[in-house]
Amino acid sequence: MYYQVPVKVDKQEDGLWRVEAPSLQGCFVDAPTLADALHQIQEVIAMCLDLDQEEGRPLPPDVQMGEALPMSAVISVIPDEIEFYRVLPGGQRVPASAAAREKAAKGGAKPGRKKRAA
Repeated sequence: MYYQVPVKVDKQEDGLWRVEAPSLQGCFVDAPTLADALHQIQEVIAMCLDLDQEEGRPLPPDVQMGEALPMSAVISVIPDEIEFYRVLPGGQRVPASAAAREKAAKGGAKPGRKKRAA
């Protein structure tokens, strides 16, 4: 079983991402990246739905319950917030995203050869 819950996504003045489920009272998160906020809102939605069920409240009209897969979703992606790398011919790993380049510039990720399992 799964629930499809409409969420609202916005970036606040302080730079944090806010994701909220308007039809579930008090159901929101603030996080530094959109990926973090989308991950965290799932737990908060689950807690809100559990509390509503425990207190005998019906599902809001815009929250749909599903039983069978597959389901569909629309996902928002901010590539500059996601750290990813490219592996060049020869195995050299280079920062490909803005987040990865920023981390490498700070000395956090070192380009090099990707280790292979023996």
